[in-house]
Amino acid sequence: MAEARRADDPAFLVLATADAHLSLGAAQAASAELNEAACASIAVLQRPLGGGLVWVEPAHLNYFLLATPDVQCRRPEDLLARLAPSIQAVHAQYGLPVKLAAGQEFRCRGRRIGSTGAATIGKSLVLAGSFLLQTDWHPFVASVAAPSPGFRNTLARALSASLTSWETELGLKLMPSHADLQSTWKAQLLAQGWQIFEEELHASERAAWQQVEWEPMDWQSQGRRRVRNGIKLRAGAFLTEQHWPDAWLRVWTEDGCYREVESDAWPPELSWALAGVAARSPLLASLLDGYLGSSARLWQQRLEELSVWSDQ
Repeated sequence: MAEARRADDPAFLVLATADAHLSLGAAQAASAELNEAACASIAVLQRPLGGGLVWVEPAHLNYFLLATPDVQCRRPEDLLARLAPSIQAVHAQYGLPVKLAAGQEFRCRGRRIGSTGAATIGKSLVLAGSFLLQTDWHPFVASVAAPSPGFRNTLARALSASLTSWETELGLKLMPSHADLQSTWKAQLLAQGWQIFEEELHASERAAWQQVEWEPMDWQSQGRRRVRNGIKLRAGAFLTEQHWPDAWLRVWTEDGCYREVESDAWPPELSWALAGVAARSPLLASLLDGYLGSSARLWQQRLEELSVWSDQ
């Protein structure tokens, strides 16, 4: 649809739902990010937008804003600055305090409740995102390439701690329908000065959409993971794991601190002590020395190399 737009076409906002599927970022390889066997019953698509692996469900209300670059909006990221106030207002109308964090995601009470991706496609700037009304993370956790069962268990807990949904925050009875949410958003856009003209997709646009949905995934293409040795949970939070002949190490980082660190090379007391320690804090070396003695330097090097603090 973006490639078919002309430079003088007005901006348009597409709202859509989809069957459950995994959406890979433009630069990701399915063979590196996913467990192919676990994806046998789940559709896997590759989107032309950047970012990491995304889990999409029928309960999500997805949006796509397409616009031609102009003086006020030169980059794909500029679209979010224009659209974010209305998205925040929609959440607020239902009692959800939402803030834009890291320039790309919406957080409610510290947990991500929506994220976005942006790109330039053809002559269009494109912004995509979702209202996460309900989410079941179990299929996603099972589908991710994992070095161990322990990684999956920690991933499930980490997702619960890092992400949320409208259902979690409001309860099922207070959660709006897609139609109600669409009406609320339209009202907020109008209140903020947007001019809206509603129409259905043209036949050619629908055909292009369906063609992309049915393109088979290339499982043979090789590539590296977007996050080396792990996965991004949200902006500023990552889970990684690595195995060596002598031991393994699993690291969950969050906003510049160690949220959880586990290894079979040291006692659980050290893992407990490391929780909350800031990156490159002198306390890190002190704790490792106290618990590990002569092997402390080796494990500090491994820990620092495995830890991820920002998008790579």
